[in-house]
Amino acid sequence: MIKLRDIISISISDEEELILASDCSGGIGNKEGDVVLADPETVGYYCFRVAAMECLAVGARLKAIQLLNFTSDAVWDQYCNGVKKGLSEMKQEGTPITGSTESNIGLNQSGLGVTCIGIRNKKRTYPSCTNLAYALIGTPLVGIEVMKQHASIAPLALFMNCVQHPSIIEIMPVGSKGVFHELSLLLGKPLRREDVTTSQDLDKSSGPSTSFIISYNKVEEPEVIELTNGYFHSLHLQG
Repeated sequence: MIKLRDIISISISDEEELILASDCSGGIGNKEGDVVLADPETVGYYCFRVAAMECLAVGARLKAIQLLNFTSDAVWDQYCNGVKKGLSEMKQEGTPITGSTESNIGLNQSGLGVTCIGIRNKKRTYPSCTNLAYALIGTPLVGIEVMKQHASIAPLALFMNCVQHPSIIEIMPVGSKGVFHELSLLLGKPLRREDVTTSQDLDKSSGPSTSFIISYNKVEEPEVIELTNGYFHSLHLQG
């Protein structure tokens, strides 16, 4: 078993490995005690989005989704509808969904966990590139901002296009620790604040992965900018 980024890989054969990626949501829903009010379908969609992006970013093929519902039996179908909406945007309709609901104890706040299960080949090839550039796609948003600034969120379909595009070398969803943290992981080395220039807030939480980082061939930047269609924010690295 190997821990990579925010996923776990488990060898299942000489050629393939399981990839597990998870996300959770608490205090977001339509209960009186919730901190952020949102319909359960939206919560299911965004919670699935994070886990799916983590899974696909490392080259996995999505095989199943598991839901852990701590809210109530009444919202199960709505959570599933949110997941199915995400699957439709990814053109992955029919991917099986399973899970469990806490129906014995009533809680004052909503709670949901999502795990995406995928398979990837152990042997992976990366395009060779000696002139890498980096960009943030989408805007870091969290909490109620996700509901109010939907137009600034990188679409899930765009994420899929970037995963599959030959000009893009690597891709990293941005989570609650912010762009600076994820960029350091992508580069595999510590960074100083003065090493990165961008128009975006490097430390702000990106909530349900409303943005993601890409590395790409600098020569093909015009094509990448056209692909990302207004969501592109350059991350200029010193040195």
